[in-house]
This record gives sequence, structure tokens and C-alpha cells, in this order.
Amino acid sequence: MLHQESLVESTQREQLARLESFDMPAFSQASPDRSCIHCTPVRCQRLLFIAAFCSTILAICLCQDSVAQEAGENAVSSSPVVNSTDFTAGKIREAHRKSHQGFSSDELILQDELREAFLQELDIAPNDESQFDRQRAALRALLQLRKRGDLNVPTTRRSSESTESINTAIPTAEIAIRTVLDRHDAMIDDVLCDPRMRNELQEEAERLSKGISPETVRRAVLRLRKSRRLRPELVLRVADWDRTVTTHPMKELDLESLPNTPGVYLFRDSTGYLYIGEAIRLRDRIGDHLRGSHNAGLASILGDDASNPVTLELHAFPKDSPAKKLTVRRAYESELIRSRHPRFNLQP
Repeated sequence: MLHQESLVESTQREQLARLESFDMPAFSQASPDRSCIHCTPVRCQRLLFIAAFCSTILAICLCQDSVAQEAGENAVSSSPVVNSTDFTAGKIREAHRKSHQGFSSDELILQDELREAFLQELDIAPNDESQFDRQRAALRALLQLRKRGDLNVPTTRRSSESTESINTAIPTAEIAIRTVLDRHDAMIDDVLCDPRMRNELQEEAERLSKGISPETVRRAVLRLRKSRRLRPELVLRVADWDRTVTTHPMKELDLESLPNTPGVYLFRDSTGYLYIGEAIRLRDRIGDHLRGSHNAGLASILGDDASNPVTLELHAFPKDSPAKKLTVRRAYESELIRSRHPRFNLQP
């Protein structure tokens, strides 16, 4: 294991050196009212750069996956969740049988009433912060049994929530879940099982859509996963150089409180992502947008966000991190543009 981890670190250093040796010409994002002045060679160079970057990080991801897989296998074999006297497979199955009311294990995770009944069968108080770790462990154990096909409990009921309601929540749910996943470097199951991250998910959703149902948000997240719209972004798996992810409602923005370090910024509202950019000094760049964004489409939204409030999301890095390199920030920015489809950016 130590040898594999050192190999990952060595590979990261080698590939980062290769990345920093690349030279990509400057490019800009167009707003809808701007004529298309981007010449084909520049767009092609940009695409080649992204492809080169992704190839350099592939080896890192493979090394990380091998380490994670070994760690996961070890965790399963010695997991305190399934093997402990508290959460034996039999107890988890019995608690599920008594509480699921005919719904699937996914619905038990999603619905507050079902989840609380399941936890209470295991003598876990759902709202007791001192038992949050036990709650997460019990829910993860339930999902583990379901994935292994060991629940042996028939599903006879489905949620009555309409497809239209879930689809309407998808833009908000996508932004909220990506924000929490980025902040904690977590998986979707982690967010749904951990009450702290589950609360964060709802807080981020509420920033975009006041009063949105927590269960609708979670159900939309699962639909996003099943449709493969939440595929891992390779850049974010590598670029974890003490990154901090924060969100700021634009109506309450205190510019001076923002970090003036390298990073990437994202403007979004309840319809989805609006614009993604990079900066060597985030605070100064956001100030430029506030004084009059060069992007006419974004400027019109920022100038009138009363009906659909805008939120700023920052991915900030330390000043001495690899993100101080323009090429690194642009690779990170381009990957987010590619996967998140902001309205006022050109797609890579």
C-alpha cells in the first residue's frame, strides 16, 4: 500500500511537470450577442490541450483507483458496519423489513419518515448529532447489503411523486450535489447517508430554489446518477491541492471577504450554471464582474437577479499551489465547462 501511494505521488509530480510545460494560447468566452471571432486554429489548440491534459492525468487516476480499490476491499473484509454486534447483516435486514413499508431501500434513504423508522429500529435517534456517525454507518450497511443482493425483502410500492416535479428540480439538484461532492471529495452515497452532508445538500438547493422539497432534491440526484449526468470530472480528482469550495449568494456578497488566491469561479441560478471562469486573484476578478462583466449575457443576469437569485461558487487554491499556473487553471476551467454546460460560455 505504501509503495502504491508513493507511486501515485511520483506520477502526480511527473504528470504535473508535463502539464506545466504545455503552452496554450489565451482564449475568451463569448456571450450570445458577441460575434463568433474565435478562429478555428485556436479552438483546435484548446481542444488539443484538453485532450493532452486528460491523457496526462489518466495514469494518476488509475494509480489512485488501484489504491482506493485495495482500501475498499480491506474495508469490506474488516468493516465495523456489517461485522459489529451493533449492525450485523441480520439486524439491518430486520430493521429494513419492519420499516420499509413496501418501498425499495433507495426510497428508505430518500424519505425522511422511512429513514427515521429504520434508524429507530436500530436504536438510533435520527436527530441526535452524537449519533450521526452511527446513522451514516447503518445506512451505508443497508446499501451494502442491497448492492450484494442480500436484503431479500420484496418491493411492492413506488413513490407517487410525479416525473414532472423531479425533472423540474434537476437543475437545482445537479448544482447542489456537485457543490457538496466537490467540497468533501465524496461519493453520492456518502451525501445521502451522512446527515451532515445531507443537510448541506438541502442548504445548497435552498440557495437556488427557496422551499424546494428535500425529498425531491434527493430523488432528482438519484435520477441524475442513473442517467450518468454526474460522471466524475477527472480534473477535480487530481486537482485537490487544498482546494476549498464555498458558495455566496450575490445579494449578500461581501467582496472583501473573498479569497484573493488562484482558482475557478462559477455563477449559477435555479436554471443551471451561467458562467465559469478562472483567475489568478479571485476577489479581483469577481470585482471586475460586479463593476461590469465583459460577458454581456452574464452582465444582464447580474444586473437583474431579483426574480432568480444568482449564487457564486468559488474553487479556491493556495497561492503556492499548482493552480498559480495559467495552464492548470484553464484545464480545470475547461473540464467544468465541458461537463456542466454553462449558458454563457463557449463549449470546449
